[in-house]
Amino acid sequence: MPRRSAFTLIELLVVIAVIAVLIAILLPALSSARESARVARCLANLNQMSLTMALYANDEDSWFPVMPRGSNYQDPRYLQGQHVYGGVAGLFSLYQVGDGEHLGYQGLFLPDPEHSSYVDGNEVPLLEPYIDGFGSLKCPSDIEDRYYGARTDPNRAPPYELAEPLSPETPGSREDVISYNISYLYIAGLKTDEAVIVTPAPIWGDETNGPDVNVLAWYARRSDAEAAGTEPGFFAPVDNHGREGGNYTFTDGHAEFLKGDIQETFFSRDTQRNPKSINLIKPNRSDKVETID
Repeated sequence: MPRRSAFTLIELLVVIAVIAVLIAILLPALSSARESARVARCLANLNQMSLTMALYANDEDSWFPVMPRGSNYQDPRYLQGQHVYGGVAGLFSLYQVGDGEHLGYQGLFLPDPEHSSYVDGNEVPLLEPYIDGFGSLKCPSDIEDRYYGARTDPNRAPPYELAEPLSPETPGSREDVISYNISYLYIAGLKTDEAVIVTPAPIWGDETNGPDVNVLAWYARRSDAEAAGTEPGFFAPVDNHGREGGNYTFTDGHAEFLKGDIQETFFSRDTQRNPKSINLIKPNRSDKVETID
């Protein structure tokens, strides 16, 4: 009777070990490929938003959107008050419900889904006529954001460790459009072309999980940066693309992935070290922009 061949236990263990080694080698490459694909999809989101912004600016004498400011924010030296409509969500929605528990802006007085408005009475979100759906508001790599309240005041934003972490969901309706379901921040107060700004300025791009409003953007508050595991001005491991950096679209319409100290790159007063700063010609130009997320 012929003898049946079979694997020995040692041979089987060797095969398992080889497979485990191959998996260990391939997993980082697969993970890197997946993240590269997400970065590319994120960049596509930015290209779509760049077109949206350009269409708006074409109708508004080259100005990108600036939301109406109340009487408390009329100091001509600064741009303020962009945060009061639920942050960047106020460009797309004036009745922000989200998960139903962590609410956003819902009007100046009583919540009213039909007649919620800006302070000037306008009930139509500035970018609503220019955008087709809200899918481009969420980055595919965004798995966490933090809730700082319905109106994140730059002077009263709670510390990072006290802000509640939430899981972003792609907005399906105007009511879903709320700060923690948007993966990006906006820099208000810029035009498509300005003589005092030499290089194209950033207008829209990856946010951080910190309170990205005004002077607090990109973990500018050191305690927030340390709590998130990074340095002021830089991205943290919990952000859309981790420490690597973020995608940004600029006033001339192009988009790119940026690394390093984003705060210094965009708004530094030391223009010799940071020639891309919008303060290169007019030292206080950054006083008339406000970052919101």
